[in-house]
Amino acid sequence: ADGRLLLVRKAGTTAFMQPGGKPEAGETPAETLARELAEEVGLDVDPDALEPLGSFTASAANEPGFAVVADVFRVDIGEQQP
Repeated sequence: ADGRLLLVRKAGTTAFMQPGGKPEAGETPAETLARELAEEVGLDVDPDALEPLGSFTASAANEPGFAVVADVFRVDIGEQQP
């Protein structure tokens, strides 16, 4: 299968990163990503369709001195139209 990586860049910044965000109360990481994809880029994905790839920690790109912990997923977004 053809693999692609979806990246976004916040206005006024230079770093590209995977879309995502902070969880709301009671959300699983998969539910958080599904909500954030809909909000940020208009993609509609089922949280149950997300395949977990692991949890990773790195320096926060836009917040010096802070770390970000990311749950990373793979998902087939098919042929979605805007």
